[in-house]
Amino acid sequence: MRALAFCLAPVLLTASGSFAAGAMPPKDLLRTIAGFTDADWGAVERGEAVSKLLETDAREIAVVGAVRITGRRDQLVARSRDLQTLKGSVVFDVGRFSAVPDPSDLQRVTLDERSLDLRTCQPGNCPVRLSAADVARFQREVNWSSPDWRDQSMTLWRAVLANYARAYLANGRSALPDYVNRRDPLSVASEVADLARDYDFVSGYSPEFSAYLKEFGSRIPPGAEQTLYWTREDFGIRPIVRISHQVIFSTTPPATPVTLIAINQVYADHYLDASLTVTLGLDAGRDFYMISASRARTRSLSGLLRRFARSAVQGRSRDAMRSALNATKVAIEK
Repeated sequence: MRALAFCLAPVLLTASGSFAAGAMPPKDLLRTIAGFTDADWGAVERGEAVSKLLETDAREIAVVGAVRITGRRDQLVARSRDLQTLKGSVVFDVGRFSAVPDPSDLQRVTLDERSLDLRTCQPGNCPVRLSAADVARFQREVNWSSPDWRDQSMTLWRAVLANYARAYLANGRSALPDYVNRRDPLSVASEVADLARDYDFVSGYSPEFSAYLKEFGSRIPPGAEQTLYWTREDFGIRPIVRISHQVIFSTTPPATPVTLIAINQVYADHYLDASLTVTLGLDAGRDFYMISASRARTRSLSGLLRRFARSAVQGRSRDAMRSALNATKVAIEK
């Protein structure tokens, strides 16, 4: 599970009775960032999971969802730490990277033939997203005429993915690769920066976490925790392998009580150039609201001939968010 918005500046009454400037009440937040109607909000209040697609340009897919859960925010944190809960209709497999990412962390990762066979891959024309240096590695280090070229390619893939993960942990957003699979290179760091600008509403709840989202540097906010992991997913077209970075942060008094969970895509071999999801846990008496805003950028689904594929991905994304919200509610309330 894993967009958004233009921040107004109302206030939220905190548990202590003081006011936190800029923090929107859940209903106002959802209306502002996703156009939730009174009927949508009524469904959320009844404990139903609601997810809505946002209108975007052809390069973006954006979904916002919410559900009211009877439980505590620390239960949401515990569930987020358990990566196995990600598995479902979209995520087939998931694995955690070591403190220093290593190719052995990716031993269970598999790729299809199109991703493995890169003998004709060149800058400007490659079936997968890679940097220029890594395109050269596949041409230099894999003997494509050998009977075991698939094994060689998979071994190199694990090394390349581990390098991406290791560089990101060490240097943050600035270490994200520039993809050269198309004629015009794409800066993933710039794509992430573009996405982060649409999460300005986070500043009302935590200015320091909002500042981190804009930077995605190598240092997370004090008190936060991070996890780097890989997934194998299917949005309905073909499987993709992704590396994601999760950061969990909960405010402390006198700040507005909130839990913030950000998931930033470090790498994907197909389709998604960049993606960012921010989930908020906002107290509501004995309950809390779980609100997720997710946005992805891609050059793969634009153009008239790919309109139907884009529609399929949008639908899968909306349904996957609603399913994840429901699954979280059921698990916490059980």
